[in-house]
Amino acid sequence: MPRSRWTERLGQLGLVVLYFAALTPVGWAARAVRDPLHRARDPDRASYLEPPPRGGPARRTAGRWR
Repeated sequence: MPRSRWTERLGQLGLVVLYFAALTPVGWAARAVRDPLHRARDPDRASYLEPPPRGGPARRTAGRWR
């Protein structure tokens, strides 16, 4: 039996409500607890420049990644 247009609309509306009622507050809470981009200002630091990772970037030689 084919689904009606109203059934599909209610399913979409349910997903929108789920997103804004559940996932959005979880994201806000996660950002309130930690700072993933390290945006907090530290007055004791002389510089915010971080050294590159040891070993440098991946290089491609002869068709292979090292």
